[in-house]
This record gives sequence, structure tokens and C-alpha cells, in this order.
Amino acid sequence: MEWPVALAIIVLAAIAACIQALSGFGFSLFIVPFLAIIIGPKDTVVLANFLSMTVNVIQFPRLRHSVERRTASVLTVGSFAGMPVGLAVLLLVNPAALKVIIAIAVIVFTLLIMRGLRIHGGGTPGDLATGFASGVLNTSTSMSGPPIVLYLTGKGLSPSAFRGTINTFFMITSTGAVALLLVSGSVKPWVAGAFLLAMPAAEAGRILGNRLFDRIDEVRFRRLVYAILLTSATVALLSAIPRG
Repeated sequence: MEWPVALAIIVLAAIAACIQALSGFGFSLFIVPFLAIIIGPKDTVVLANFLSMTVNVIQFPRLRHSVERRTASVLTVGSFAGMPVGLAVLLLVNPAALKVIIAIAVIVFTLLIMRGLRIHGGGTPGDLATGFASGVLNTSTSMSGPPIVLYLTGKGLSPSAFRGTINTFFMITSTGAVALLLVSGSVKPWVAGAFLLAMPAAEAGRILGNRLFDRIDEVRFRRLVYAILLTSATVALLSAIPRG
């Protein structure tokens, strides 16, 4: 791994972890489009899941008292059911096509969140369906967040319950995704090395995000996050367009 690539991964991991700690979501939405350009979409799914898992495990003790446990549990069951489907997509779809899918998914879901779209209807069927969609996206693109963000927003959770529930969900499901990727032989040694290299920076970003949580205007920050997400996805989409 060349040093410019290593440096880019370190910086991206720090920013993504800061966004995650501040807003409760956005780690993979931010980092995946950029990583897809740098290391390719399939290795991106692996590295992003490793980083996301670790950041959420470390963050859990801070948020564990505000978790909606039933909602998190049912969403998780649905997600695990969807993961094998997503893994099949990852292994079978052309990398260039996967990059386009990732970029378009980020743009669409970010615009939906910006417009305040909510997924109404709850209960066990809604939780399971949302979890399943998230699981498919997890192991195919490493972007499992958008369905969960939209759904939990529609349930009207408080900010603290939102952060606690979504953190718990991501912690469990990303761990499951990592296990599935390991079993499938999708983890390359250099990706594991990149994870170890980037993790200290991700931890620094997480700490900074927690410190900023009570000090920054949430509305302005979310607008900045949306701008970053749309920019990163647009760059990834343009890079996937064949030139000639």
C-alpha cells in the first residue's frame, strides 16, 4: 500500500468517525464513495465494515442507556436475514457497476433524508422489512444506514434514543457482516493492515465528534454533512463513468 493511499484512508476514517459520533449516522455514507475510488468497491465494503464495527463497539458504552431495545433487536434479525443476499451481490456484480450503485444510493438516500422523508408504519413487520433492506445494503455496499435512518426518524425517537438505537444496531450488524466477509474469504491481508493503520485516527475522530455534540448547532452541522455526502457520491459517480 503506497503512502498516499494510506494517508487518504487515515484522514477519511477520522472524518467519518467524527460525523458518526456527532450525528449518529453517516460513517459509511461518507467514507464508502471515497474509498471506492481509492481501493475499489469490493475492498471498500470490507474495510468500511471493519472500521464501522470497531467505532460502534467503542461508542456503545456511552449510549447504551438510551437504546430502544425491542426495535434494535427486531431490526437486527431482519438485517442478518438480508446479509447473505447482499454478499451474493458483492461477489457477482461487476466492480464498476457496484461503484455506480454505491454512488447513486448515497445521492438518493441523502436527498431523501434532507427532504425529511419518513417511513411511516411500525411494528414487527416494518422493523423486519427495514432491517432486511439494510442487511442487503450492508454486505453489498457497506451502506446499511439509510433505511434505518429514515425508519427511525419516522418512529419519532428522541435524539438520544435515536443515537443509542442506531449505534447498537450498527454495532451488532457490522460485526455480523465482518464475520460473513471473513468466512467468504473476502478479507485481504493488506485490508486488515489498512484497518489497523486507520483505527487510531478513527478513534480520534470519534472522540472529537462526542466533544462537539453538545457544542455545535445541529441544523448547520447536518447541512454540512449533507453537502459532504452529496459531493463524495458525485465524485464517485463521475469516476465510474467510462472515458473515451
